[in-house]
Amino acid sequence: MDSSVLLSTDELRVRDGSREPLDLALLAGSMLVLLGGPDTVAGDLCRVLAGRSSPFSGRVLLGDGNGQPLEKGAGANVQYVPEDFTCPPGMTLLQHLELSAAAAGHRRKRAGEMIPQVLEWCSLEDFANSRVRRLPGGTRYMAAFAAACLSIPSVMVLQGPCPPELHPLLEEFCRGGGAVVVSVPGLEFIPRSADRIALCDVNEVRRILRFGELASTAARLMRLRVRFFPALPRDVMESLPGARDIVAVSGGFEFVHGGLSAAVTNLVSLARANSRQIAGLEVRPPSIKAILNHLNLDEDTGEADLFCGEDLGI
Repeated sequence: MDSSVLLSTDELRVRDGSREPLDLALLAGSMLVLLGGPDTVAGDLCRVLAGRSSPFSGRVLLGDGNGQPLEKGAGANVQYVPEDFTCPPGMTLLQHLELSAAAAGHRRKRAGEMIPQVLEWCSLEDFANSRVRRLPGGTRYMAAFAAACLSIPSVMVLQGPCPPELHPLLEEFCRGGGAVVVSVPGLEFIPRSADRIALCDVNEVRRILRFGELASTAARLMRLRVRFFPALPRDVMESLPGARDIVAVSGGFEFVHGGLSAAVTNLVSLARANSRQIAGLEVRPPSIKAILNHLNLDEDTGEADLFCGEDLGI
């Protein structure tokens, strides 16, 4: 990975209640996911890293610790894609992109070359003459991303969740040397190409994990909800190998299991042995709070650096 730092923070506290400052470095070619619901600091941190709002204290810098402060309303280096993107009534996607290209400083000839390329890359050719406000939600989000690309930014900050069709484009953007920050409310929205996932609570980032570390932890904490027909007695359900924290719910049971494949195999065997049919099966990812509790963060609540020394090659 390129070790050049595109965005960094200096003693950053997003909210007044933050116990420890956040010092992180966003490297070229990397993707950071801010994981947290609407009641957490994730959304606010996303806007602060984009230069769209001010932190409680500290600074966001373009580059490393010697870089220039990222001012509110940052220029072309950092682009922000909001979740609730809108544009003036009646404006078509092509008109919006032409306006965005002009705002980015491109002359008409250059814009005429770039816009078709961006439309093709984002698979938006068929919507060029459609009014932006009438586009479906996912397509409208892609339109906002396309407009942000016209300034050729080095860092893209997105208020998610992003439509799945955008994920490979974000990965390609990173492979080209850019960096991505995206805020998402749940595990199911995390792009698979994410390098780091920041677990956020109400006031701060509590821990930053590698994608594999989070996936492994989530797999051990996932909850399964199953319904049997006819209904299965609880004492029989409690005999299911590997099941923990079994809770009766409407029409069935919810429980924790460390392995999806093993859980399904054991459920099928249990149903057959008791002349039952599995009427429904749902896999539920663990909550962010459950993951934080599992990680026992009391051991170390202050280390939230995005990259350690080995990642930076030092």
